[in-house]
Amino acid sequence: MLMRNLTIIFLLIISSTLSATSQSIPPGMNGVPAWFSAWDFVCGHKFGSSPETPVIFLYDDSLYYSTAPVAATDKRFHCPGPGGKTLEWYTGAHHGTLRIPDGQLVPLGLMSFAAADSAGHPFFVMAVPGFWEKAGVQSKELGLDKLVTAVFLHEFAHTRQQRGMGATVTAIEQQHPFKDPPLSDDIVQHTFSKDSVYTDGWRKETDLFYQAAFHTDKQARKKLTCDALRMLHERQARYFTGDKKILRELDDIFLTMEGLGQFSGLYWLQHPAGGGFTYDVAVEGMRRKRNQWSQEEGLAMFLVLDRLDVEKWPRQVLADEPETIVQLLHSACGCP
Repeated sequence: MLMRNLTIIFLLIISSTLSATSQSIPPGMNGVPAWFSAWDFVCGHKFGSSPETPVIFLYDDSLYYSTAPVAATDKRFHCPGPGGKTLEWYTGAHHGTLRIPDGQLVPLGLMSFAAADSAGHPFFVMAVPGFWEKAGVQSKELGLDKLVTAVFLHEFAHTRQQRGMGATVTAIEQQHPFKDPPLSDDIVQHTFSKDSVYTDGWRKETDLFYQAAFHTDKQARKKLTCDALRMLHERQARYFTGDKKILRELDDIFLTMEGLGQFSGLYWLQHPAGGGFTYDVAVEGMRRKRNQWSQEEGLAMFLVLDRLDVEKWPRQVLADEPETIVQLLHSACGCP
């Protein structure tokens, strides 16, 4: 999930040590290089190379591990990062909080998110694998290691979107007051989750996208997609009016951002050289509880797009002036 309003889910106490002079991977970062390898795989096979490496903040129960200096007392070490590069890292005690580049002092619980600083440069924050294990996180479909890798891929994909859609969201936030609910990728869900008529309509719309994604006939897939898109536009026109009109643009943006994040994890999970799961199991693993609307519907839409064999769609989604998943599906299916 793209975290703009940070929700801390779990607080745990774990033990960890790190040699001040070690040039090897610190014990607290065990498993992290596999995350970067998975990301390089997704970029190499699907997204294309990253134009820049975001600042990365990782942490366990007592220490942070950052690719940017945090305090004068930082100790340095070298460790693999994304892009196959060995990076200089910094570490020190976090005492339960971390000052991140956008100026916020974040209490450290179980979380993963991407954001951008005031200059638009992306950064990334996530608990290390051991933190997730101690928190008792599980996935019967994927197992913990591959689930957490998929979570990393989802969130790290957002670092590629900060200059495009992320910047658009920031500009919208500066022009519109968002108080109840506050602006987040869940704003549509938070606004309408208690409306049973809206919720039922949204579920039928989302189910139609999944039917399209799994249909074996290409023309039938396109027809189902056009039907689902018509339902989406009717939903937006009916409910996103008055002071909620801005939700039309935000809905398309967050379906695109969260859908791409979900697709990033799915792509690695289902590839024989990645997670090695069957396509169906990987989809189920990414959907999990199916209770986060932008992720649930966004994934279905990207599954459709990818199975339509649209050429170079990652470049269009990840551009500085990107197209939304709604626009891409309209073009790919020739919907009226």
